[in-house]
Amino acid sequence: MPTYPGYSQVPEEGESRRGRALVAVAVAGAVVAVAAVVGVGVVLLNREATPGPAGGSAPTAAGPATSGPPPGDLELRDDATTITITWSDPTNGTVPFMVAGGRAGQDLGVMATVDPGETSYTVNGLNSRVDYCFTVLAVYSTDEFATSGQVCTNRDRSTPST
Repeated sequence: MPTYPGYSQVPEEGESRRGRALVAVAVAGAVVAVAAVVGVGVVLLNREATPGPAGGSAPTAAGPATSGPPPGDLELRDDATTITITWSDPTNGTVPFMVAGGRAGQDLGVMATVDPGETSYTVNGLNSRVDYCFTVLAVYSTDEFATSGQVCTNRDRSTPST
């Protein structure tokens, strides 16, 4: 097929299918990456060992270990449907962080992984009538971390008097 300046060629059917296949592979890769981050977060957040039988201690399986100082000065800025979490970095920018959160009284889940040196994360699209709790983990290695304390919103649910 001859080419003419100023006109683009319509891709052949095979080229179009290859493009779609590349997009599908990229999306699948992104899903796997997100699933891996969530999986690590679940392991880190559910790290408490199951108690052994009464009267003795059972050996516990090796899991992630606490190492290094935890993030400090955890604070929330509550703007109804948006909450910004801030913390102090005890490592001066050498380790990444994981932000976990969820509705008050429920299990927390990983919401984000934050790059080293970053000390804030904003959560959007929240229900302004629900309380939420958050914690931040400093990730020292794949099996060493330190968890901050947990902070929660305290939203007033009282109805205004008329």
